Order: sequence, then structure tokens, then C-alpha cells
Amino acid sequence: MNFAGTLTRSALTYADNAAVSKGHSIVLNYAQLSNRVSKLAYSLRYSLALKKSDRVALIMKNCPEIIETIYAVWHAGLSVVPINAKLHPREFGYILEDSGAKVCFATGELMDSVTDAKTDAPLLDHIIEVGSSSYEKLFDGSAMPLEDLAPTDLAWLFYTSGTTGRPKGAMLSHRNIHSMTMNYLADVDTIDPNDCIIHAAPMSHGSGLYALPHIARGANNIIPESGGFDVAETLDLIQFWPQSTFFFAPTMVTRLINAPNINQSDISNLKTIVYGGAPMYLNDTLKALEILGPKLVQIYGQGE
Repeated sequence: MNFAGTLTRSALTYADNAAVSKGHSIVLNYAQLSNRVSKLAYSLRYSLALKKSDRVALIMKNCPEIIETIYAVWHAGLSVVPINAKLHPREFGYILEDSGAKVCFATGELMDSVTDAKTDAPLLDHIIEVGSSSYEKLFDGSAMPLEDLAPTDLAWLFYTSGTTGRPKGAMLSHRNIHSMTMNYLADVDTIDPNDCIIHAAPMSHGSGLYALPHIARGANNIIPESGGFDVAETLDLIQFWPQSTFFFAPTMVTRLINAPNINQSDISNLKTIVYGGAPMYLNDTLKALEILGPKLVQIYGQGE
């Protein structure tokens, strides 16, 4: 039941397909992504001495490394704890301590904040900057076979925003995310290997979860050069990448449809916008339907 097996199967079937891209450029195909995942998994278990079911935190702005670290954690039989990169160091510290994370991967601009947060997380043994030489060394060793897991083993510890108190970790098992993926394909949208998802929203939450059905179907994951949501960049990426899907918060939909040049932009490649996490005003919904067409899907998230 190890969900990382969906990547292994996609790598066998769609080895040369683009798996991860940044801006207009392909970063990894499926064969390369699967190979890096199995090597990073080996290092997590044997170089960093993590044991099955240990928690690994990610504090990153959107970047290509998020996908390989998440799948490597699962491949190794560990549990991933993606954390919102916009939180305060004390909030990082609370989640790191509460989750019991032993390793944290972080992007360079957040390393100081994560190091500061470590004072609140005594179990945290390693902080690794993605893209650094120490990170790349983790890919120098052997490839690890896929760890065998039970359906109820913890896959993703999904922390809520804490609007009613302290953030709470929703425990998503491998069976949960298998079911989520199958239900996305059955009830939300079909996906084929020519599709892509553009990650303009944080991959620590909704956008990262919707990467999973796309990877299971051999589709491409696009990281914007900005690492986030910029209306002009989003319109450019829609024009460049065919059959593009997004996860948006309602405010992002509103900003897109109110862009000054939206009526002159080529949005024919836009396939689907999945949105949720907050209410959408009726007038904004109607305007979005008029401008974008029937391409909106409203959902509840896995932390709700």
C-alpha cells in the first residue's frame, strides 16, 4: 500500500515523460525522478539513520525538490510533515516539536528561521538545505527498494492553520491518499500523460496534494519561476503548457479574472481550476464562469 509505488509505476510506463518542470524548462523526467527518489530514500534510512514511520518535515517555498523529497520519504517508509513556509519561526518550532520530526528539509531563504525554530524541537537531529552540496550528497549512494507498508501507516501529517487554537495534525494514512487520488480521478477530473498541474499555490497544502493524482497518471508538475502566484506569470504559463490544472484559493481565482489583460490573454490551454479553503462570492463565481468557462471544481481539503 506504499503510495510511492504510484511513482514507480509511472516511471516504468512513462519513463521519458516530463515529471517536474520549472517555468518553461523540464527539470526531471519520470525515470530520473524515480531514480532520485529511491536514492534519497536510501540515505534517509541508512545515512541519516531514520527508522520506519519516523517523521520528516519540509519547510520550503515551492521548488522542484519538494516532489522528490515527499516521495522519497514515503518510499523509505517514513511520514512526511509539510509545513506552511509563511509561518513564524515559533510556529515552525511548535509543529516540529508536536510532530516529533527528526529531519527537516528547507529552502535556503528559510534556513535561519528553521535553525531558530530548532530550539523548540529537541528531537530534530538534521536540518538540510535543499539544493546544497550536503543535499546532493544524499543522492550518491545506493537505490532503496520500495518499503512495504500497511494501509493504515501514516503518510502525511497535515497541519491545519490553527484558526481555532493551536494547529492540529490531521493524520492521513497511505489508504487515505490512495482513496483521495482515486476519487479525484473518478469525481473531480480525468488526467492523462499530456496534462500538467501548475503549482502556484503552496505545495505544503492543497497544490501538493493534487500533485499526487497527476504523478499517478504520468503528468507534468510545473513550478513557477517565482515559486508562487503572480497573475502575469500564471497567464504566461497557461499559454505555454497545454492542458493545465491549478489548485487556487478563491482570492487567487478573483485576482486572475480581474487581471487587466485577462480578456486579451490566450487561456485556451486552461483545463481545470480546483478551488477551496474559503468561500467564493457568488458574483466572482459567475464572472469566473463567464471568463474561464465551466472549468471550476470546488472541493474540501484533506485537513478539513
